[in-house]
Order: sequence, then C-alpha cells, then structure tokens
Amino acid sequence: MNGRERARQSNGGQAHQRCRILALLILSGLVPVAVALLLALNTAHAQSNLLGNGGFEEGTAGWSQSFGSTFVTVTTPVSSGNWAASLTKSGTTGGVWIYQDVDVFAGATYTLTGWVYKNESAFSRVCLRIEWHDSDWPDLADCLSEDNDFYRPITVVSALSPPDTSKARIKIIAAIRTADAPSPVYFDEVGLTSSMQPVGYFPLLLKNYPS
Repeated sequence: MNGRERARQSNGGQAHQRCRILALLILSGLVPVAVALLLALNTAHAQSNLLGNGGFEEGTAGWSQSFGSTFVTVTTPVSSGNWAASLTKSGTTGGVWIYQDVDVFAGATYTLTGWVYKNESAFSRVCLRIEWHDSDWPDLADCLSEDNDFYRPITVVSALSPPDTSKARIKIIAAIRTADAPSPVYFDEVGLTSSMQPVGYFPLLLKNYPS
C-alpha cells in the first residue's frame, strides 16, 4: 500500500469517527455542543492550505518553474520554518515564475497569501497570481514593488472562482528590469485557502420537538 492510499484510508477513518462523535452528542441531547464541534471542524478543514509544500520545507517539490529561471531553496532569509525559496534569472530581463496547479470548486471563494523578501532594484515587482483554467475570467494578482530588508505579506483576497473551471494555476512571479540581478527575490509561506465546505461533511439539520 503506498503513502497516498494510506493517507486516504486514514482520512476516511477520521471522518467516520467524527460522524460517530457528532451522532452521539446529538442523541445525548448535546445539540449545541455538536453544532459548535461541526463548525469548528469545517472551519479548520476549509482553512487548510490547498498548496503542497507552501513553506518550501521539502525543497522545490510540488512546484514547477519557467524556462531558464533559477529556483532553489535557502536557509536565509526565511519568514518561518527552516527554508524559503529564491527566484531569479541570469542574462536577461522580463518575467520569471514558479507555479502550481490545484483543483478548485466553481463558485467558491479563495484567498492566496504569501511572504516576499524583495530588496533588489533589478526587480521591478513581485506578484502572487491566480489564473483560472478553461475560463475567460480575468486573472487575479497582487504585487509588491518597494524594496525592504525584511519579509512583507502579499494577499489576493476573496477570489471567486468562475462557474466553468475546476482548476487554477497559482503563480509567484518576479519581473526583472535589469539583467543579472546581484541578488534574487525570496518567497515563503505561500498558501491558498478556501471558504468552501469540504466534501464529505454532512449538513446538520435540527428540529425542535414539543416537550
């Protein structure tokens, strides 16, 4: 049995155990406790990071890069954890990027966040972008152009996915205006979260019976 299958069975067992606990609480008359537990479970699940290796603690695994770019992980500077990612390209100007494709739900709301260290004028800006697959809806992005010797957050807030898509491409983009930048730009703690209620959770229907 491979790791993916073991994880699937483990998640299924955990979901079954949660359902049993909620059912016992309801049968015991502890409906408010069951409601609070259900909301907490759904919120925690919905806010988990949909990106793999968003903190780059597993090197560059899960991410792809544009042609010719230099994408590596570093131990300094980091925003949190032990590793961050650096991105640059030699001998040319223009854009370089890394990306990851993720499954999305049509009509759900998504928020993309990340921390960026840009302290090099050879880069005009650094952006986080959501690109919708199979849709003519516009891409959504937020960029940072100022130089600072510390990490700063970038957030693409409340991105409503179009009704005709099931995938999105998450990009981290660095725009180079001067070739052969002396130092790269750095990224850390990139996350995509959703308000979508996770599949497999049942709605809790309550009915007040006369005493």
